[in-house]
Amino acid sequence: MKSNYAFKHLDYSDALVQYADSRFIEIGKFLLKDGQFNVYFWKDRHEFFAEVTVNSPQKYFKAVAHADDIYVAMDLVCSKLEKQFLKIKEVYTNHKKSAA
Repeated sequence: MKSNYAFKHLDYSDALVQYADSRFIEIGKFLLKDGQFNVYFWKDRHEFFAEVTVNSPQKYFKAVAHADDIYVAMDLVCSKLEKQFLKIKEVYTNHKKSAA
């Protein structure tokens, strides 16, 4: 998995990048082998926002979340992505081809 990070109105944080990578490894095991994560962090007034887009051979995923803490926003985004991954995984595993 490849990751690209962008920050707007925030300073680059190695700790945040490492935290995000560890979360992506946890949720990426469901579906992603060759996915690319694009992560965008920004601050608007007193709230932090996190947006993640995932390009994978299976599908395109996107999630956005906001919170008072950037790590909480990252957790919310990861939980949204995890739900999307599990839904697609269920579709692929329960898909049965008809006998022709």
